[in-house]
Amino acid sequence: MPLKRHIPTTLCLLLLFALPAGAQLPHDQKPLEPQASAQPKPGDAQDVPEVPGLSTSLHGWNAGATVTGVHESTTGWATIFIPAIGYSFNDIFSIDATVPIYMFRLAPSLATHPKPNALLVNQRGEPGDIVFGLHAQFIPRLFQYQLTGLVTAPTGDEAYGLSTGRVTFDISNRFERTYRRITPNLEIGGGDSTYLVNRILNKNYTSLGPLAHFQIGLSAELIRGISFETDAYEQLPIGDQKIYGPSRKSKPPVVTGHNVTEDNGFINALDIPLDRHITFSGYYSRSLRYRTDTAAIGVTYVLRATQPTEEDSSVNDLFR
Repeated sequence: MPLKRHIPTTLCLLLLFALPAGAQLPHDQKPLEPQASAQPKPGDAQDVPEVPGLSTSLHGWNAGATVTGVHESTTGWATIFIPAIGYSFNDIFSIDATVPIYMFRLAPSLATHPKPNALLVNQRGEPGDIVFGLHAQFIPRLFQYQLTGLVTAPTGDEAYGLSTGRVTFDISNRFERTYRRITPNLEIGGGDSTYLVNRILNKNYTSLGPLAHFQIGLSAELIRGISFETDAYEQLPIGDQKIYGPSRKSKPPVVTGHNVTEDNGFINALDIPLDRHITFSGYYSRSLRYRTDTAAIGVTYVLRATQPTEEDSSVNDLFR
């Protein structure tokens, strides 16, 4: 079935998930503001996926950046700089824009017949696709709900598999409920590119084709603002898929099939706030289908940070 026929259907199905949560928000009840003393957890509704900490509790403009080192078991190390800018209209609606810039990465050689010891070549300063996001969060009686819509601008290098060369989209619905320090979560979404699924992960390919994605897990607040999250994910293609990889002779090789983008596995992430503006983070992910491992460590700086309270303290307090 052509891709264009899937897009309206996917949009309708995902918007239906939003109706029950939006309808349960009482008209006379103001959404609860995130506690200023709580440090962002990976996956909090107020976080920008790549740059945690751009909180909606701070209305207006904000900006931040992450520098991260990523190791993928098939291609090795990469260094990525991820700037972000966001604007929070109120406690419910916010927008943001992010773009990954690969300061260093190993990519498959574009040579027609590369030497056995030169299958991977160094690439520096390569941008990926710009991602524009619109977020809406609600607090019904039983859970917290966030609706996120993402759209990409094809600014990445198509020759190296960093872009499909087309505008792509994704819509996701995230449900959470906190029990003291534990917060279970469920995420259901769909779109037309794996680039927008599990954005915390670095991928060495892009894809085009309708797909659905699911995630279930929980996060835990530890001590001094440190948070940990573990999730299991499933990525299911719908119809024909295309995977774009590095090109040879200016023609990106395209792998086409029904199940070429199917994937499942788990992600573990840890955030350690060093102070109000700086957060040290890391994650480990295992793809069960592709049998690959991805690990990363990074540092995030946020321009505007929430004011600390008496209960809040940095990691440095642990050693006083």
